[in-house]
Amino acid sequence: MTVAIQSRTTKLCILLHAHLPYVRDPLAILPLEEVWLYQNIAECYIPLIAISHRLIQKNIRPSFTLSISPTLLTMLQQPYYHKRFIEWAYTLCDAATLLKKKNTKAFSALDFYINFITHSLSFFESIYGLCADAFGDLFKNNSIELMTTAGTHPFFPLYRMYPEFQNLQIMTGVQEFTKKFEKTPVGFWLPELGYYAGIERYLLHNSVAYTVVNDTSVLLGNTIPATGNFFPLKTQAGLMVFPRDAVLSMKIWSSHKGYPGNPYYREFHIDAMYELPELSPNNNKLLGLKIYAISGSGQKEYYDPQKAKEVVRQQVDDFIAAIVQRAHEVERIIKRKPVFVLPFDAELFGHWWFEGPLFLELLVETIASRDDIMCVKLQELLDCDMETVELVESSWGRENDFSTWYNAKVRHAVQKLEELLYRFGKALYSNEPALQQCARELMLAAASDWQFMISTGSYADYAQKRFEEHITAAETILDMIEKKTINSAYINARFEKYPIFENIDTILSMLVQQ
Repeated sequence: MTVAIQSRTTKLCILLHAHLPYVRDPLAILPLEEVWLYQNIAECYIPLIAISHRLIQKNIRPSFTLSISPTLLTMLQQPYYHKRFIEWAYTLCDAATLLKKKNTKAFSALDFYINFITHSLSFFESIYGLCADAFGDLFKNNSIELMTTAGTHPFFPLYRMYPEFQNLQIMTGVQEFTKKFEKTPVGFWLPELGYYAGIERYLLHNSVAYTVVNDTSVLLGNTIPATGNFFPLKTQAGLMVFPRDAVLSMKIWSSHKGYPGNPYYREFHIDAMYELPELSPNNNKLLGLKIYAISGSGQKEYYDPQKAKEVVRQQVDDFIAAIVQRAHEVERIIKRKPVFVLPFDAELFGHWWFEGPLFLELLVETIASRDDIMCVKLQELLDCDMETVELVESSWGRENDFSTWYNAKVRHAVQKLEELLYRFGKALYSNEPALQQCARELMLAAASDWQFMISTGSYADYAQKRFEEHITAAETILDMIEKKTINSAYINARFEKYPIFENIDTILSMLVQQ
């Protein structure tokens, strides 16, 4: 009996989207942008692998779906980052050891953190630094599902007028996934859940069977399907879509009203490296030494992992009760057991919400003992009988629209990128080898991360710098191509600085032939 026809159980589909922009600065000592990666390896990716192994040992299939962006996949595979991760881990443990001597009150919290990082480092070395391979092994034995996303994670609705660029991004995602995992991806994550009518043709052209959309893409349409956003749907073009359930998602997603905001949980925003001014390489103090609990509005308490663990157990029980209650409410409306699709940034689990991996482990383990709820992977529902729906534009950003990625702060940048995409489209058929690096620069410039960071004011200076760097490089190379004055040394230097998408030439050849 397939999952699709087991109609007596509520289905819970947990989708974790793992993505970081491509960052690399070998001349700097543990630069902040690289530290983002190393923190997530220790706090998110390794714990997700570890909890999967523990569940499997208990004869429980983890059954979550993981989307891995090509930029993150590249970094997880390159030895450069493996070496730097180990350097970061030792630096952090040394800092924590030093702080233990200066602040005896924090001894227990620091001791826990040293043990945590040491364990992460040991696990990292036990898998030879190959986190992507570890996820791949879980995928091959059917424990989890993997899906891909666009090459550099652009917000697709902004580039709907540039079909070559959209195909380039999608084809890169498919190619990088297939090259690593030796299997063509069936699912495709739309960056920021950014949907517009017409994106289906590019996905279907690249053999994508399904994607995920925000609930508003369904609920704000002219005709709402009988199953609402609680069951898989398909577009008129034939693309299968899984609508998000925002209500259950927000119980986890919201840092204010959701589970991650509990006062006993680890405080994400305070880095104890500030208490060690003598240890600030490259004037960078944010290495991720997190020893405080969220606490209340006054003095921060030191983190107590045992108290946090007790809260996790309570919240898992509360969440399962919420699933059951919502399932009863929804079933009365749609006359069938619902499918709840809960997509999150993977980095929420462990990095932002330190206790997230334990929550996920206990959630899956508890549900496995029940007969009214079932954790399933998205691909296991592809054979469902589903309604055809006409979706509307949407995202999971602020107000569920496009304003986070297109507003007064970033409008000029987007318009400049569009100008270069137009020139790139005209030059594409020249078969000039320099187009390969031009394509990389345009793709790196189009990462939705830069627009998000500029719009929200979070590390906006770095985002602006990276965008301008790639735009300038792309414009320089386009000038070379148009004037037939190719500077190979410049182009080679650019690739050496950001060595990504080595086989992009094959994709450009396919674009020309279409």
